[in-house]
Amino acid sequence: MEENKFNICIIGAGIIGLSIAYKLSQFYKNIIVIEKESSFGQHISSRNSEVIHSGFYYPSNSLKAKLCVKGNRLLYKFAEKYKINYKRCGKMIVANSASDFPLLDNIKKNAIKNGVNARVLSSKSSKKIESRVKALKSLWIPSTGIIDTHGIMSKLQSLALSNDVTFLYKHKIEKINFDKNNYFIKLDETKDIIKTNIVINAAGLWAHKISSMINLNKYDVEYYKGDYYKCTSLRKLNCLVYPIPSIASLGIHSVLNLDGGVSFGPNMYKVNSVNYSIDNKYHEEYFNKINKFLDINKDDIYPDFSGIRPKIKFENKFNDFIIKNEIENGYDNFINLIGIDSPGVTSSLAIAAYVHDIISK
Repeated sequence: MEENKFNICIIGAGIIGLSIAYKLSQFYKNIIVIEKESSFGQHISSRNSEVIHSGFYYPSNSLKAKLCVKGNRLLYKFAEKYKINYKRCGKMIVANSASDFPLLDNIKKNAIKNGVNARVLSSKSSKKIESRVKALKSLWIPSTGIIDTHGIMSKLQSLALSNDVTFLYKHKIEKINFDKNNYFIKLDETKDIIKTNIVINAAGLWAHKISSMINLNKYDVEYYKGDYYKCTSLRKLNCLVYPIPSIASLGIHSVLNLDGGVSFGPNMYKVNSVNYSIDNKYHEEYFNKINKFLDINKDDIYPDFSGIRPKIKFENKFNDFIIKNEIENGYDNFINLIGIDSPGVTSSLAIAAYVHDIISK
């Protein structure tokens, strides 16, 4: 058993862990990232819509609203600087009944309160942007886009490595002890010990389990799965098309690939474990919901892939990100990131800056 000393240990190499590693490496030396998989971003970070969200939807002053709006700007800037492939295509939220019109107005008001540019379009104006859309009215949000998330993660890792960050892949954490302002992280394969003053828990789907290793068991996380269906008949939509969102999710919407391909998803259903298998059982639901805003035939869609989101126990209310230095619970500089679901990818660079700010100096 060997003991290794680091100033900072980041647990998890998804887009959040990578963003934090790069950000902190500009201010701190001797940082290690521990990841149980063989490479970065194998779970939430690579199983999503690859959308650069705008922040229109989240309650004003929530972390999701503030970090998404800031993250949106940072992500476009990062993509420009490092030549990451992206497209600022905009998002259209459609209303197809008069009962939806007040909801659309409320979303617009919230968007503007959050600092997001949004305007209501007529059916005719909506079709000028995307002729295939079915909308009596729509809300147009131009700051939304799509991006190559693998390209972002690859660049973040490269930048962190150039700042001497150490990456330790294929290592799980067995145990964490805390004593005299030091954390001792025991690895289950080698039984080696990582000694550090600062722990950043960015373990995604397993962050609540890492937290429980130092007896912080208060985070009740549930897993929600979402499926994505590929479409054979539609290509090169001019923008993302979304239904009116609910409290729980943004709903089944169009997903645009940078090569022009079109998919739809995700839906949302509770699961008890991490399993990415997918079948055709939601085909009817997808067909019916998609046809409210775009015309497709039943045989135009087929199951493609799935993703899983960690949500703070869902009780039909808005659940914000939890990003917290646990100093009040007796664990100074143990920084928990719990329930980081959408818009985690968009917010990643802003989350990294937020984490930097809450480290006790």
